Amino acid sequence: MKQILYTFFLVTIFYSATAQKDSVKHKKIISEFDLKNYKSDSKDRLIFEAIYTSWLGTPKNISADWKCIGFNFALMFDKPIRNSNFSFGYGAGIYCHNYSSNSTFIYNTDSITNVTSTLLGLKTGNYSSNKYNERSVEIPLELRFRTKSKNNFKIMLGAKVGYVFSDYKKTDDANGKVRMYDIKNVNRFRYGINFRIGVEQVCLTASYYLSEVFNSKGPQGIHPFSIGIAIIPY
Repeated sequence: MKQILYTFFLVTIFYSATAQKDSVKHKKIISEFDLKNYKSDSKDRLIFEAIYTSWLGTPKNISADWKCIGFNFALMFDKPIRNSNFSFGYGAGIYCHNYSSNSTFIYNTDSITNVTSTLLGLKTGNYSSNKYNERSVEIPLELRFRTKSKNNFKIMLGAKVGYVFSDYKKTDDANGKVRMYDIKNVNRFRYGINFRIGVEQVCLTASYYLSEVFNSKGPQGIHPFSIGIAIIPY
């Protein structure tokens, strides 16, 4: 009987020690400070951007001012790539581009072909507001890098495609407030690249559109871009 109890005691100690080792091992796997075994969690799914939006490639006499303030909102899914520092992000967003400048749109209709082209001219006279605004729905795709540390350093590089579903020109001058919708010859389809770099919930952000603002019947060589701050609460 004593021998049986002694054997039972040894077996109990053995299994207790084994279970404790397994518990410690399991804790190491789920700990975010275990750089070797840590499995990444989904992050960076809700993105707000306050940005300066403008155009590149405009004529020399056309210049933007500080009122070119836009925003971007995106709701994204984040798919970690195994246990690495990388993940893949995809989702949908709303992008608002605001171009405030000394420019105006001029329509020119060919009397023979009856085709209307859009020209970019210089706004004359005094005015308090002269803006062109676009709203787009976009699909962003991103490759993301995040460090495995308490304060995540992150870099995100990707591309996005979108469609301009609303646009208008707003002017406030001596003639009053005038808003003109659906500017002719605007390129509705947009695509470009985007970039973010930062720590935790705050990043610097930038985007550049490879597509032009206007189609072949409008001013050529003009591309939208933006730069600003991204807040990522979740």
